[in-house]
Amino acid sequence: MSRLALAVLVLALTVAGCGIAGTPKVEAPVTVYVSLPMTGPHGGEGRDAVDGVRLALEGAQGKAGSIQVRAVYLDDARGKVWDSVAVGTNARRAVQNSSAAAYIGELDSEPTRASVPITNNAGLVQVSPGAGGVDLTQPAAGYPNTPDRYQPSGSPNFARTVPADDVVVDAAANWASELGATKAAVRSDGSAFQNLAASEFKAAAAEHGIPLGEPTQVAGDAQADVRFVYNPAGGNLSGYGKAARSLRVSAQLDPKLLPDKNFDTAFAQRFHRGPGVYAAYGYEAMGLVLQAIGGAGTDASSFRDNVRNGVFGAQRDGTILGSYSITSDGDTTECAIQRYRIERGASVGVGAFGLVTVPLGAPCPPS
Repeated sequence: MSRLALAVLVLALTVAGCGIAGTPKVEAPVTVYVSLPMTGPHGGEGRDAVDGVRLALEGAQGKAGSIQVRAVYLDDARGKVWDSVAVGTNARRAVQNSSAAAYIGELDSEPTRASVPITNNAGLVQVSPGAGGVDLTQPAAGYPNTPDRYQPSGSPNFARTVPADDVVVDAAANWASELGATKAAVRSDGSAFQNLAASEFKAAAAEHGIPLGEPTQVAGDAQADVRFVYNPAGGNLSGYGKAARSLRVSAQLDPKLLPDKNFDTAFAQRFHRGPGVYAAYGYEAMGLVLQAIGGAGTDASSFRDNVRNGVFGAQRDGTILGSYSITSDGDTTECAIQRYRIERGASVGVGAFGLVTVPLGAPCPPS
């Protein structure tokens, strides 16, 4: 075959969307589905995460490497905390679209437990900006057969840009120890989440040498003691005795205390409001996905697998959350846990005062 004939053949195959050996090529743009609460009680938090995603995609000029990327934004709440029908519909819509490269969602752990088996079965990587449930990546007491129950394919497909709940609990126990706790306790409403958190807090407190007791007893012990009661429902750490104060820990960093000090300004300029705590994690979820898409190649037969594999083990340096990596289980090594002091603020009525949350430092708990 002459060189001219070979060149014509290569051109014909390329136009047809195939490589020299007839390998199907990815057709751009590829799609990232974003499923987050845009309405309902968590609509504000969800919209912050969505706008973080938008900002990241716009900053990349809608491209990952040489591949054009578009995003489809879906509401998973429909006016509720989360809607099971919407979550299932969103996940199925994503996996049934051959152009889908990744799925960003959900914001909380409960809806994530519903969508992950769907995306996992299709081999579509899912990245959450807020779901911290330990069971999503690790075996967890109170959650039978986890995380296998979320992995019908036999391999993980879920990753997150936020530290897991057990890291937050460890940080609460560590802070109580730093403050000289002479006794501690943890509340639980009997749910699987709070029972697991209570068990983890007790273990972490014991490692710090803090004696444990029942919440009502610890809250009412001698005033000379330094005592703390942890409530995993809101991350509240209540101090009693000599430690009388109200504190809180959160997996999400305060937007004004991010490693990247420019994010707050960039977000405000684009959306004409300051970012909420989930904005940076939505931004980083898209950043992580774009990095994986950019390194996935263009072979359509292996593209989803390559994107998924590009998320697990990914190294992210100099991001708005600092430098971190994603473990083989899907957890982030970013471990900074935000500390807050809750204090009385301005008067909101006769004899009544509002509460002000004051951000403090955000150290990682000891490994």
